[in-house]
Amino acid sequence: MDDLFEYSDSLNAPFQAFPGDWTYVKPHWHYFTEMVYLVKGILFAEVENHKYTMNPGDMIIFHPKQIHSFLDYPTKEATHEKPLFYVIKFDDMILSNTTPGSPKLPKLLSNMNLQDVPYNLITERELQYNPVKLFFEHCIWETTHKEFGYDIKVACNISLIITELVRIWLRRGMKLSDKTTFDQFSSSDFSVLEFIDKHSSENINIEELASRCGMCYSNFAKQFKAQFGKTCKEYIEFVRICKADTLLLYTDKTLDYISQETGFTDASHFIRTYKKIRGITPKQRRIKKTPDIEITSNI
Repeated sequence: MDDLFEYSDSLNAPFQAFPGDWTYVKPHWHYFTEMVYLVKGILFAEVENHKYTMNPGDMIIFHPKQIHSFLDYPTKEATHEKPLFYVIKFDDMILSNTTPGSPKLPKLLSNMNLQDVPYNLITERELQYNPVKLFFEHCIWETTHKEFGYDIKVACNISLIITELVRIWLRRGMKLSDKTTFDQFSSSDFSVLEFIDKHSSENINIEELASRCGMCYSNFAKQFKAQFGKTCKEYIEFVRICKADTLLLYTDKTLDYISQETGFTDASHFIRTYKKIRGITPKQRRIKKTPDIEITSNI
């Protein structure tokens, strides 16, 4: 089974910007931030089990380590317009502030995963007076032509987009946090999330994970829940379910095969866990194809 992790060379390629027109991207996660602005058509996004329908003028942001995907669900219309969207991927450390003492943009982004509600989808209505689309187009032009100083201009435009997003989030009621976030779960030679992703089909010993992070089991469990919003066991189950979704929706493999391929003890265990996380059975997901899409604006 393919891993969910998407590698990026942030040292040599700290950002990317390009247009896209596809409707399906399998569940995956990465250490960089990704933003998608929809120009036309419809996209169905899923982020950490939250489902969104994107309409033209909407944008979505995928924060580092969030498992996300675009799923090619059929719409009620017999035919629908092929989507066109703009994508920007970047390492948060390219962001900068010019005013001493102002909240640092990388820190603000790192704190977004600590919020009680997801801050992923930004609607066309919220963006109607902001030139975000133009900022995306500038980034794509600069990365395509690579004229003198293009990296400076791309970083500036990304900072402008994030600044607009933070203003919108503050209007929604986001609280600026003084918490200092640091990653205790990855180092130059070991990453808990990459290990879970790579070995999700196997029996993972959480106590061994804690030991490899230099923590006792109780502290590891507490810190993991605080960092990722799920217990380690819940996160492992979620990774397995994300991998199972691809097999359910885009293959005709049996539930027995899928359960064995994704690390469940048997089909019954797989079905129980799937229903607990998705709210429907694997068979219902496969037959229905289109789940009850949550059109969420977070306003």
